[in-house]
Amino acid sequence: MKKILIVLVSVLLLLTFWVFSTPPHEYKRIPNSDFSFETVIFRSPDPKRLSDFYKTVFRATEAKSTPSWILGDPLSSVITLRTPGYQGEGPLLTILKSKKPNLSTSAANDLGYAHICFETDNVPGLIRTIQKNGGRIDSRFENLQKVPAIYGRDPDGNIFEIHIPFPTPLSPSTIFRSLNSFVRTYFKLDPPKMDEIRFLHVNINSKDWTKALSFYSKVLAANPTGFERDYKGDFIENLTDLRGIEVKGRHLSLPGYDEGGPTLEIFTYNTFSARGPLSKSDIGKIAIGFRVLDLRSSVNKILQEGGIKLEEQGNTTILKDPEGNLLLLSQNKSTLDNTPLRK
Repeated sequence: MKKILIVLVSVLLLLTFWVFSTPPHEYKRIPNSDFSFETVIFRSPDPKRLSDFYKTVFRATEAKSTPSWILGDPLSSVITLRTPGYQGEGPLLTILKSKKPNLSTSAANDLGYAHICFETDNVPGLIRTIQKNGGRIDSRFENLQKVPAIYGRDPDGNIFEIHIPFPTPLSPSTIFRSLNSFVRTYFKLDPPKMDEIRFLHVNINSKDWTKALSFYSKVLAANPTGFERDYKGDFIENLTDLRGIEVKGRHLSLPGYDEGGPTLEIFTYNTFSARGPLSKSDIGKIAIGFRVLDLRSSVNKILQEGGIKLEEQGNTTILKDPEGNLLLLSQNKSTLDNTPLRK
């Protein structure tokens, strides 16, 4: 018995040393990527109200607006926010003014861009901050103060997800952070001293997630990450507040970031709402944007895989994927000037 105890203590000490001797993973951007995920584009009836919400709740910071993502709107009317994480170079939220009234209601099972997601070490604390600042919680768990994930809405009704950190990439520090956050949340202990919020993914719902995954894997030259999702039952129903749903899909690494960076979450529901992909004048999450090194070849790659070109605005091309979701590709002017002319 004494020998077993000595072995267990030794293993515990080794694990403790392994965890605390490994520095935390630093999520960062990869410069000069052929494709680089840059922004989620919203259209809002009240851009200032929406931007104030994301600044207060998710610690986004105001950034210089870029003409690449304004869809023809006056630059002075656009609000651009930098999401936290990635050493101050996180993806942008671009908020444009809407001239339409907000008549439709979004749902987690809308086709197209259905939600965005952030991770936090303190889910209960963030829930309280959301509710204090004009947001609301959709999830219907019996006790919201001890769950690892929830769905909520911003003041415009756009859906977002928050959850505890996942151990990505798998390392001693990420495993410890995930377990620490889960245990503290589940047992209602004090939150960790360091609460980091980070943009994690943009969700896109597709009629066939395998086809959508294939399309984006090819055009982004990106690989699937994590396990294949297959959700049904009480947890996913309580999370989304949708009864009788089943969800399948997988994540795809978005380019321009190192391991553990933002992803495209591609889902297929067994039943969808009546709302489909949005146009550029609709209210809600209308598009995502990518910075590219070679605009012409990148556009051609999307067209070859079944995408549709809509229009060009300066150094930006607006396209649709095969299911009608808006994509913007923009090339930096410095690289555009150096691109040889092609016949």
